[in-house]
Order: sequence, then structure tokens, then C-alpha cells
Amino acid sequence: MKSKGISLIETLVSVTVFGIIIVVMFQMSSAFFKLFNSASSKQDMNKTFIKAYNQMQKDFMTTSGKYIYSYNQKFNDDTYKNIKNRWIVFPVATNQEGNFQGEGSSFNWKRIFIYYLNCTNESCSECNKEFLNPEDLYKYCSDKELIRITYNYNGSDDKSDFSLYLYDMILNHLNSCLINHEDIVDGKEVIFKFVEKKVLARNIFDMNISPNKTNITIILSSIRINEAKKEVSYGKTDFTQEPNTKFVDKIEFVIHARNS
Repeated sequence: MKSKGISLIETLVSVTVFGIIIVVMFQMSSAFFKLFNSASSKQDMNKTFIKAYNQMQKDFMTTSGKYIYSYNQKFNDDTYKNIKNRWIVFPVATNQEGNFQGEGSSFNWKRIFIYYLNCTNESCSECNKEFLNPEDLYKYCSDKELIRITYNYNGSDDKSDFSLYLYDMILNHLNSCLINHEDIVDGKEVIFKFVEKKVLARNIFDMNISPNKTNITIILSSIRINEAKKEVSYGKTDFTQEPNTKFVDKIEFVIHARNS
């Protein structure tokens, strides 16, 4: 039998088929890893959201809707507009050990929780801008932390006195509380004493709050930064506008105030 070699045409056909198979496999692998990274990113974000939700749910157990204040409520003047952070303030009737404080059906306010967002990048070009519209601070950057600071309340147990102290704290001292964690003093008496600062979640884009007398609705959002950077200029892109909203993950939950 005469041996036959591989012709040039057969070689070209083999190389072409092999090339097509490689391209298809590469595209499938690329799509798989893209899907895997997206799913992994969403899973990590869900863990962050769940952690923040569990802490909020626990903290709100003994508060009252009557004493819940947030950045989007209107006061007698607009001094709170100078505070760039998203924030919410509410009291709880438990001490530092988590024990309920009161007698019978009555309870006494013992601590104040302040939740707020703060950018972790001190040189952030967007968060350091002086925007005419405060909402513009929450369109570009997802480098914010969700922080909770705790103050002990040492004033009178009288509900009217407490209401006045809390209102004064928010109206006149909230900015110093968020920036410097200062104690609030009335004369020589420390009414609100700073206890601790705790970071509950990182890489938060925005926190929208809608409180009422019986419950509070909270929407937390974050940007899948690694995905976004492949298509847009992160830090310069408005993620509240289409088509960039596709990079934003959100979770909405409602928490009921038990003592309302």
C-alpha cells in the first residue's frame, strides 16, 4: 500500500475547524466568568444588605415612631440641609447590655442611635463638591460606609424633657455629632454622651429613608463597581440615570417601631 500524506486543503480545513472551536469555547468561557463574577458580586452585596437589615431590625425593637427623625423631614428651619450625610436618629429603651429599662408598661429612653452614610475617600472629587442640590452627592460614588453611632441619654426621664433635648440635639448639634462625635452638654450636665462608632456596611451607594409613626421604609443601594468600570468612567458617571442603573443593586425593607 502506498502511504498518503495530508494535503494542504485538509490541513487548512482542520486548522479552520479547530479555530472555530477555540473561538466558541473562549466566548462560552468569557460569558460564564462574566455571569459568575456578576452572581458573586450580587451575593456579596446581599450579605452586606442582610447584615445591615438584621442590625436595624434589632435596634428598632424598642423605639417609637414619635421620636424618629431623618434627613428628609422638615423642621422649623433648614439648618439640617447643611448636613451632607444621609441620616436617621431614634431612641431605644435598652441600656448598653441590651436590657429593657422601665417599670410596668412604662419605659425610659436610655440610648440614641444615629445611622448615617459617610464617604471613605477623603479626596473623593464628587463627595467633596459643593452641590447646589444635595441629591447630587448620591449619584456618582459607591465608596460610602453605613455607620451607626451610639449616645447614652443621661437626662430626665420625663417624656417632654426628653423630646426637647432630642429635638435640640438634631437641630443644633447633629453635624458635630456626625463629624466629631461630641457630647451634648446642658450647663454642666452631659445630656447625650458618645459611646461608640460601628461600621455596619461598606460600599454603599445610597440610603433612602421614609419614616412614619408606625414604621420606617429603608432602601439601601450599591454599585457593582468592577462591572461598571469596564463600560463607564466610575466617579464621573451618574448611576441614577439609564442605562447606568443596570449596575445598581437595591434592597427595600420595612421595619415596624414596636412602641408606636
